[in-house]
Amino acid sequence: MERKTKTLTTPSGVSVEMKEFISAGEFLDLNEESEKQSLTKTQLAKRLLEQAIVTLAGSAENIGSRLRELSISDYTFLQNEVKKLIEGDFSTAKSLAA
Repeated sequence: MERKTKTLTTPSGVSVEMKEFISAGEFLDLNEESEKQSLTKTQLAKRLLEQAIVTLAGSAENIGSRLRELSISDYTFLQNEVKKLIEGDFSTAKSLAA
C-alpha cells in the first residue's frame, strides 16, 4: 500500500512533506523501542516526528539533524501536526457512540 503524503508550510515558510498517517506498526515499534531503551518523552516525540516527515525543504536527507536547525516555532508547528496524526479526529466516532 502506497501511503499518501501532504505538503505543509511551517510558519517561517519551510516546505515539509509529511505522511498522512503513522501506521499502527510504526507506532507500536516506536513504543517498544521506547520501553526497551527507556526513551524520554522528548526522545519519543523526536522519533515520531522523524517517522512522519518524508522531506524537509525538498530533501529526505538527514531529517533528524535538520529538524534541530529549525526555529522553535517551526519545530512546535510540526510537533502539533504529528500530534494530530496520532490522535486523529475522533469527533465522528464520539457522535456515533452518543
